Amino acid sequence: MTPEDAAKTKRKENPAIQPHGWMAICDDQAARIVDHSANLADLFPERAGGFFGLALRDLVGSATAHLLRNGLSRAGEAPRPTLAPRQPIPSLPGLYDFAVHAAGELTIIEFETAAEADPFALDRLRTLIDRLAAARGLNRLMTLAARLIQAMLQWDCVTILRLDLGGPRVLAQQKRLTWPDAEANAQLCADFLEKALADLRAARLRFVADVAAAPVGLAGDSRPDLRMAFLRAATPDEILRARAAGCAALLSLPIRVEGELWGLLLAHDRGARKMTIDERAVFDLLGDYLSLSVQAALAREAADEFHRRPAL
Repeated sequence: MTPEDAAKTKRKENPAIQPHGWMAICDDQAARIVDHSANLADLFPERAGGFFGLALRDLVGSATAHLLRNGLSRAGEAPRPTLAPRQPIPSLPGLYDFAVHAAGELTIIEFETAAEADPFALDRLRTLIDRLAAARGLNRLMTLAARLIQAMLQWDCVTILRLDLGGPRVLAQQKRLTWPDAEANAQLCADFLEKALADLRAARLRFVADVAAAPVGLAGDSRPDLRMAFLRAATPDEILRARAAGCAALLSLPIRVEGELWGLLLAHDRGARKMTIDERAVFDLLGDYLSLSVQAALAREAADEFHRRPAL
């Protein structure tokens, strides 16, 4: 990454979301709207006069607002959004997929046009976990995880990186034959700036549908922490890396060992992609399982090494 590129990523980022969804930012009780994405008026043109101070129930309906508040209460301080798929908004046709989570004294509510329910999402996750559970050794686990996840996603490339003091390095990769290895991997393995590492430490599943899509800013000046938001717009670092590798869509899952960021699972595709709420739930849980599996594999390797040492 050039010094000029690095300087760009240091510029102060304004909170923004990806354009395929909408966001309402409420008070800590999820009762009234204090800010929102600028595109909300496109969805509710009859309320174009303003959303600030509007009761959430008057926007999405009493039943959906109640469901979102219950989800917020159940989650507490849990580090992941609560999902509410396929919910109605009385004034609009169709159904919507919602996610809600607390961000300090604010509540972040995201929603998108609902995808069709996937009845086999959990079955695929169970099959994936069964296959990974049979892997013995860290190298085999990483290789198998990259292969199975690339087959499930059908994206151009899945890479698993180890993040250590020596910089990122590739542990495993599964790709299409047309993937440009040298150029793309050089960008994937470039040192992450501290801001990017901080985002990775804070986030869980990260999905950007299209880095070229124009982000949608917030209408007000609330400046909420959107690091846990599914819809958070691509960061300057993500845009630079994806464009340099010739990619449009990206997905990342942090791999944590004993609570610390140990590695990263990355998926990239040269075309814009969609990811349903069911797929996000599956990959979010998969990230937890992969982290536990890596931690267990490292513990087994350490134990094996200890037993191989000659007695003093």
